[in-house]
Amino acid sequence: MDAEIEQTVRACHKCQVNRHAPPEAPMHPWEWPSKPWSRIHIDYAGPLYGKMFLVCVDAHSKYLDVHVVNSATSANTIEKLRTMFAIHGLPESIVSDNGTPFASQEFQDFVQRNGIKHIRSTPYQPSTNGLAERAVQTLKEGMKKVTEGSIETRMAKFLFTYRLTPHATTAIAPAEMLMGRRPRSLLDLTYPNINSRVQQKQQRQKQSHDKTAQVRNFNVGDSVYILSHNREAKWITGTLIKRTGPVSFVIELNDGRTVKRHQNQIRHKYDQYSDNKLPDISEIPDIPIPSVSNNQTDVEACICSDRAAWSYEYE
Repeated sequence: MDAEIEQTVRACHKCQVNRHAPPEAPMHPWEWPSKPWSRIHIDYAGPLYGKMFLVCVDAHSKYLDVHVVNSATSANTIEKLRTMFAIHGLPESIVSDNGTPFASQEFQDFVQRNGIKHIRSTPYQPSTNGLAERAVQTLKEGMKKVTEGSIETRMAKFLFTYRLTPHATTAIAPAEMLMGRRPRSLLDLTYPNINSRVQQKQQRQKQSHDKTAQVRNFNVGDSVYILSHNREAKWITGTLIKRTGPVSFVIELNDGRTVKRHQNQIRHKYDQYSDNKLPDISEIPDIPIPSVSNNQTDVEACICSDRAAWSYEYE
């Protein structure tokens, strides 16, 4: 009896048509594209300020593009899409609702000619194109915050801020993800760029290191000692034959082998005479040495000898 009553109530037509909506289905998020501008979501916002706004958002980078049109027609939509495609190229797919600008035969022909897959959301289910719906709300909120200038100026300022702000989903600025670089902004004038920071850091490191460093000049042909990595001798001799960098050299060893060493592993090799030859004895001046008489002491003889040298030196 109970089952029959339940079945009768369940089959009541008036009861069924007046029931609340069923529970929402589990969420099926869009697959995140692996590259920028492969899938874009589009929608219209407006009328705002007497205009319609074609909103386009890239599913990969969340990059937002907006174009103002007088009316939401297929022709205007195609014209603005051509402008975007000229900059970013053709996407693989476009997601839109079933609005007239996107459902027309003219629009269908346009996407087919360009090899673009058109995905239309389920009617009266805006969450299917939720990325574009969220972008429309973001545009409306952003335009309210910019109060000075024309519509185009206000929109440009809003887009500039949005594109350079890290996105909540990706934690990266949309413009940086799409372009592969971070566009320059006024913040770059406030904070030094990375090149300046690196150069300043390197300069501080150099100043700290050079406090105990010593400048040593080496030339090709110099006889040198180089640090040996074997246990027989710590330093071995060779001849510097080539400079390969500011502080790196190629040295030819006495056995004919060549090795590369840093300046920190090289020492000058000094001979008794720097030019490797003895001085010419003919270049040494004769100094007259006075004879010593029998009545002079050794001290007196030394004094006489010094006086003779002084007279020779200052003549």
